[in-house]
Amino acid sequence: MKKILATIFFVAFYASALQAQFYYRDIISNKQLLKEMAAYKENKVRSVAIKSYEDDGSESEGFFCEKKITKDYKRTELFTRSDASSASLFISYFNEKGQLLQTNDSSDISVTVNTYSYDDQNRIKSIVSAVRSSDDDFVNEIREEHIYLYNDKGFPEKMIRIKNSYDSITILFSTDEHNNIGIEKDTKSGSKYYYYYDEKKRLTDIVHAYEYKPQLTAEYLFEYNASDQISQMTTTEEGGSYYYIWKYTYYNGLRAGEKCFSKERKLMGTIQYEYN
Repeated sequence: MKKILATIFFVAFYASALQAQFYYRDIISNKQLLKEMAAYKENKVRSVAIKSYEDDGSESEGFFCEKKITKDYKRTELFTRSDASSASLFISYFNEKGQLLQTNDSSDISVTVNTYSYDDQNRIKSIVSAVRSSDDDFVNEIREEHIYLYNDKGFPEKMIRIKNSYDSITILFSTDEHNNIGIEKDTKSGSKYYYYYDEKKRLTDIVHAYEYKPQLTAEYLFEYNASDQISQMTTTEEGGSYYYIWKYTYYNGLRAGEKCFSKERKLMGTIQYEYN
């Protein structure tokens, strides 16, 4: 069982870069990050040490993860290393409003830069992602831009996804009866994501409707505590054949720890956060 949790942690941590739920990845995750940074500032956090422990309680071999935060809370640096993954440095930049301006994720084989811009109502206007990877034989560069357009009520209506400056796809959004984004549709593939909420308008389910599969697949499930923090998240692998359950605890508004369980409800390991 050694090193399994560290592998799952890396998969979960970087899942947003791999999934196609654009509204969740671009809009909701951005808002969650702003709340996290506000909690850091309120608690005067300057560094976070992230510890990983296996199912038997032993520390995950080769796992190291630490975040450092500048005095003005405009820059964070997250350094990660694991036996399951090469070392990576993830740098985030924020403006005076606390909005995310840019992220820079670099490892031995690739560099990814995401740049964010906002409109005069503080809504995300565009996200530009540039990925440059290389090995001994060649260098590969990919550029992707997400341009968000909003309706008269201020909700995202569509997103234009442009790859390498010429391949364009339109992603459509529609709201439910409570003015929550309920459906996200890829106009090229026909693939749809359905977003479901509770009575407090908190996101509870993200469900994928594959064009080639008759049944819906729940890819994310969320539960919340009395403070409106996520207390449990269930994530499925592509196709929904297997899933993991993450249970979270908090202290003073900050995440204190999380436990990962398999589909069979077996504890895979624990992540603990130490703040300074």
